[in-house]
Amino acid sequence: MEKILIVGPASQILGVKIANELGIESLNTEFKTFPDGENYLRVNIEDETKIMGTEVIIVQSTGPSSSGNQNSRLFELFMMISTVKRMGAAKIIVIIPYLAYARQDKVFRPGECVFANVILSIIDSMRIDELYVCDVHAPKVLQDLICNKVVNIDTMKILAEYIKELGAKDIVVVSPDKGAVERSKAFAKYFGEDVPVDFFEKKRDVKTGDITMTGKLSLQGKDVVISDDIIATGGTMASAIKLSKESGANKVYAVASHALLLQNAKYRILSAGADEIIGTDSIDNEAAKVSLAKAIADYLK
Repeated sequence: MEKILIVGPASQILGVKIANELGIESLNTEFKTFPDGENYLRVNIEDETKIMGTEVIIVQSTGPSSSGNQNSRLFELFMMISTVKRMGAAKIIVIIPYLAYARQDKVFRPGECVFANVILSIIDSMRIDELYVCDVHAPKVLQDLICNKVVNIDTMKILAEYIKELGAKDIVVVSPDKGAVERSKAFAKYFGEDVPVDFFEKKRDVKTGDITMTGKLSLQGKDVVISDDIIATGGTMASAIKLSKESGANKVYAVASHALLLQNAKYRILSAGADEIIGTDSIDNEAAKVSLAKAIADYLK
């Protein structure tokens, strides 16, 4: 079956790289927002019969757009799926490198919406064949999907390989908080079986979102890797970096699968003492030092 890859507006660099890895044709999209706020999207194709009977791979991250609106990214995704179904695609594979709303997977205060499940239910209701995500915040939200294949791709190995290539030595992996310790332990194994993992104590106000972080670790002369799945505004990461430096760390690397870097995140993180911010191209920005293209293409192959 012939394969065609549709490059979504939010994943233009990654989409082309995946198509190149697979050796298949890619198509881009036209997209805009109407004055009333409605989204518009068109797959850039003149002959719709080209899609008929093909396997279509859609690549669309759902991180914030340039205007900070990730809802538009979701609507663009829905539009691409709907369009290729209408044109008669025989099989639809959807790749969402960063899944928006994945952190809204549980109730912290009465009356809250568990919206991660809603987003995935909408995608599932469109009857796609396969879904690939990367380091989704709460993997358990994927377990009730009915599409034929659901894969959560681990990005930690390729992030670790990049850091090792930078020449990091005497590595300690620091978890940004206790809740992320298990993830940090899994990450540390890619640096070696005996690489230590530690964490600072963090408290977050569930109403305001403000955090406080305390503690002192034995990091004298160590290269510290602080890893999280998502860096949004950088508050948690900056606090962990500052305390790591105060604990004697040599170099500090701020690492995330999804480096959203919103508001003043870059300033916060670098001014706190980070030597480098390292993310993947699940988010198309200057921190995207590690590409997911080969890892995703290997799964598709």
